[in-house]
Amino acid sequence: MIQFLETIRLVNGVLQHIDLHQQRVNNTLRAYYNEKIDLSSIKIPYPYKEGVFKCRIVYDKKIQEIKFIPYTIKIRKTVKLIINNNINYQYKYANRTELDSLLHNANTDDIIIIKNGFLTDSAYANIILQNSNGLFTPAHPLLYGTMRQYLLNNNFIISKDIHINSLSYFQYIYFINAMQPFGSQPPIYVKDIIL
Repeated sequence: MIQFLETIRLVNGVLQHIDLHQQRVNNTLRAYYNEKIDLSSIKIPYPYKEGVFKCRIVYDKKIQEIKFIPYTIKIRKTVKLIINNNINYQYKYANRTELDSLLHNANTDDIIIIKNGFLTDSAYANIILQNSNGLFTPAHPLLYGTMRQYLLNNNFIISKDIHINSLSYFQYIYFINAMQPFGSQPPIYVKDIIL
């Protein structure tokens, strides 16, 4: 049975963007099992009511495991472009072997995956590129992340096809996911990305 992950930022006992996480879980379950899971039913144990934690949920037809893990942001210093036209991570699969292998082989802090000539995601995050015209996120990421969706819903970023040949038109790249809101870490200079 295929298992999936949902990772939710827990801040002072409150699950962040629970509506967007619920929507993604609903879409995944509809595609695979035609079942329902209610994320709002998750009980937060007392030790996790203060501070920032990662709520890591493993599920298939039902929730199999919930863990609350202290969280510190991983700062990226080295990032490499990787071309892979066959990768598929449409749903947040628990099995991340292909992504983990690409990252391991790159021998950098993170990677940016190029698929069919266009930027998609990093190994663990959606990306945002910045130039003088604004903030842009690839129109076709590998995984439609909840933080990305939140920023799109609030008109903070613009979704756009970003071809590898247009990378030089941007100055900065940011990494975002449920655990790493925009601005939670410094950007990487595009000129410093390893080709």
